[in-house]
Amino acid sequence: MSSAINILYVEDDVASAQILTLYLEKQGYRVSHFDNAVDAQRALDNLAFQLAIFDVMMPGGDGFSLLKNATKKDIPSIMVTAKVTESDRIHGFDLGADDYVCKPYSPREVVSRVQALLKRSYKHTGAHQVWLFGQLEIDVDAKLVKLAGDHLKLTAVEFAILVSLVTHAKRIISREQLIDLVWQGRSDITDRAVDTHLANLRKKLGDSKKDPTYIATHYGQGYQFVAAKTQ
Repeated sequence: MSSAINILYVEDDVASAQILTLYLEKQGYRVSHFDNAVDAQRALDNLAFQLAIFDVMMPGGDGFSLLKNATKKDIPSIMVTAKVTESDRIHGFDLGADDYVCKPYSPREVVSRVQALLKRSYKHTGAHQVWLFGQLEIDVDAKLVKLAGDHLKLTAVEFAILVSLVTHAKRIISREQLIDLVWQGRSDITDRAVDTHLANLRKKLGDSKKDPTYIATHYGQGYQFVAAKTQ
């Protein structure tokens, strides 16, 4: 898969960018590196990318603006930044980021997260599975979700959460279990981050927290997918 993967990488620290680019290219990925937001946006407008890595602070703009545009094009994105507060990470998740890496970081760790995100975003099951829950249609193999015929632009993490809840629909899934299922138990994923992704997913589904059609909250326990399967 890596030979077909084009990565947009935006980082104004040239030394750091050269190191991470070498690590990514060693895995077979094609990397387009830019050190400013203007050139990066031009590339985003005109080229096809399967994943993006954005620094937050850079000349000509900021990574959050690029992130919003990448999300519109359904490009899985990782934020890499020196900002370490939870509120900064939540802001990135609210805008559609799939993952967040804080500096200083190990290049191997970033490569590992790239591989995990690509797996969540593009892995095919081999058998074409389509689940119907009334107006909600989930194409598992194509990783597409439709509601009343309209395509929902879910991030890779939101899609993974939805599929995890659906496949365990008879159970209440705790935040800790979701972290295990979606992020392979990563210790840096907080309960608040899980809640933020769930809130974003609910908003896109048009779901009500008080009277849910799809995802119910069981306070103190976790979440449960409650819609009845129609196919």
